[in-house]
Amino acid sequence: MDYFVAVAEERSFTKAAERLSVTQQTLSAHIAGVERELGVRLVNRKVPLTLTYAGNVFLGYARSFQAQERSMRQEFQDIAGDERGLLGVGVASTRGHMIMPRAVAEFQAAHPGINVLLHEGENRELVTDLKEGRIDIAIATVAEDEPGLVVHRLYTDRVVLLLSNELLARLYGDRAEEVVASVAREGSLAPLASCPFMMLGQGDEPGDLARRLLEHSGVKPWERVQSSNSETLVDLAIRGVGACFVPLDLAQAAAREEGGQTLRCVDLGPQGSIPICAAWRDSKHVWSVVEAFYRLLLSQLARSEEGPAPWGERVVAPDAGAREQGGQA
Repeated sequence: MDYFVAVAEERSFTKAAERLSVTQQTLSAHIAGVERELGVRLVNRKVPLTLTYAGNVFLGYARSFQAQERSMRQEFQDIAGDERGLLGVGVASTRGHMIMPRAVAEFQAAHPGINVLLHEGENRELVTDLKEGRIDIAIATVAEDEPGLVVHRLYTDRVVLLLSNELLARLYGDRAEEVVASVAREGSLAPLASCPFMMLGQGDEPGDLARRLLEHSGVKPWERVQSSNSETLVDLAIRGVGACFVPLDLAQAAAREEGGQTLRCVDLGPQGSIPICAAWRDSKHVWSVVEAFYRLLLSQLARSEEGPAPWGERVVAPDAGAREQGGQA
């Protein structure tokens, strides 16, 4: 199963063989043997390599078997009291740097036998990886009724619109403050319709939220830049390229670094809130290490004095007014 999944993911016998540390001939012979046993062709051996219909069906079974084997090994490790292994943690790319450093450091201090493999990606990708067994736990925005998963809400994050004061002045002149106040007051992005926007990709919750808000406001955005990296968009916002939708803690960290004079955080109100959840596969046995990591996150939340998230300081956005004191979401 591992051989076929590697070929399917790499779309190359050469790359898959390197990944598995076997010869290309050994790998090709193994796949050919599976094809003979099943009586179907699984891959089209052309460049680029593709899967046949049968190959895609087999890939689903292969990933399911991998997840079951992983779960079995974890359960027997728990029975034996052997706390060793690799914990796969998926986290949304927009907040990994805010959540993971403290969490992983504290977790590994308490569980020295557990190595951690961090995987940063978009929400949709993380849900797929979790269901297919490539990660053990995901920290992201996941529907609480997502089939096949156990989902617990950790806290509610806030997304704000970040742009430079220089861009505001260039676009709106003496009306800049009035425009910002109108957005905060009315909860509509229509007053900023002429502003260039910088968007995260689809499947990343802040990006999807931004598109919903723009559509609800009747704004067809001028997408000046698209990126999968929030920090890159923040750097571009500092340079006046456009406005971006990012988590409040990231926006405020950038504003502090700039001395509080360059950037403006525009509050989006309640509609700018997104749930951050912990999720893992719904199975008969849950690896004790997954539960331990989840409990650590809860403990960090409980110990936090700045608000619901211990990994980023939550302070009032410049335009949030009195709606949020001390960063409470």
